[in-house]
Amino acid sequence: MNHRLAVPLLLAVTACWVPTDKGRQMDARIQRLETDGAAQQKQLEEQRALVRERIAQVDQKIAEVQRKLDELNSVAHRSGADVVANQDRMQETLTRMKGQLEEQQHGLQQTDAKLAQFQGDTEARFAALKGAGALEAYEGKKRAENIKRPQEKGEFFALAVQQEQAGERAIARQLYDEYVKKWPTDPRSADAWFRMGEISYGEKRFREAVLSYGKVAQDFPRSDKAPDALFRTGESMLALELKEDAKAIFQDVVKRYPKTTAAKKANARLAEMAKGTKKKAPPKK
Repeated sequence: MNHRLAVPLLLAVTACWVPTDKGRQMDARIQRLETDGAAQQKQLEEQRALVRERIAQVDQKIAEVQRKLDELNSVAHRSGADVVANQDRMQETLTRMKGQLEEQQHGLQQTDAKLAQFQGDTEARFAALKGAGALEAYEGKKRAENIKRPQEKGEFFALAVQQEQAGERAIARQLYDEYVKKWPTDPRSADAWFRMGEISYGEKRFREAVLSYGKVAQDFPRSDKAPDALFRTGESMLALELKEDAKAIFQDVVKRYPKTTAAKKANARLAEMAKGTKKKAPPKK
């Protein structure tokens, strides 16, 4: 199978693959939650927009009143009593409008707080529904918010590696993900995608592992990580019981990277499959 066609096809297959009725039920629950969440978020966004519009209107009125006060102050030839009376009325109006503005701004702050809390709660609920690995990733993302990010990409990548080696896989995954978004074409991004694949594979989140490994194989085919990434894609396919797809991937490893260690492993895996050996996918190395 041609590699350029194989990986996108397999990614598309695994993106929607559901192994059991329980999995389909979970996907349905997540879909309903996403729909309900989108509706609630839209409502909060509409409230937020309305409050901002009201604040803009009050701001405009305050500016008009202030301008009239300035005009009154500049009219020196008018009767002092008239000027004072008009100033008092304008000042009362200005004070009232400033009070309305403060109320609207307070309302906007409350709406923003509700929106932020809603988004956080929704992310947590999605993560809980999708399993322990997803929940760990969400919690890692929250913990990672307190870590200072280096500006230099080498230091940034080193920080992610350090977190992974320290056992903070969820934080490391968040940092790797940020790295590939900041520097998508940097050679280290191939390593970052591969490490994300390894973390997902170790947590038995094989569909996510396929997506991460596939990014290495597709976007960095000449990287030294590409042969291993393609082989690990096949391993993930086996774990998902997509044996024919896994076979095609292993064959592609041998064809594209014949002199690599990954090719030797792929040949061994193909031999096992040819013999009909029923063997579980090996643990993460």
